[in-house]
Amino acid sequence: MKRLWLLNDLYVLEPFRGKGISRKLIEAAKKLCVDTNACSLILETAKTNEIGNSLYPGAGFVLDEEHNFYSWDTPQ
Repeated sequence: MKRLWLLNDLYVLEPFRGKGISRKLIEAAKKLCVDTNACSLILETAKTNEIGNSLYPGAGFVLDEEHNFYSWDTPQ
């Protein structure tokens, strides 16, 4: 059995948006998954969250369209 990490409430203050901080936070979370031998990282966002819904697939997450949650599996 392996760990599964949940990324909850990714938020960047407005003055710092558009500077790639969200991407860096996601990459740090993905590194934590690899470093802790976790099997996956999951997150969920609203279907109306246009920024998140374009960010997450670009960061390697796969969308489960039925439930609108994303997962990223650690490389094997």
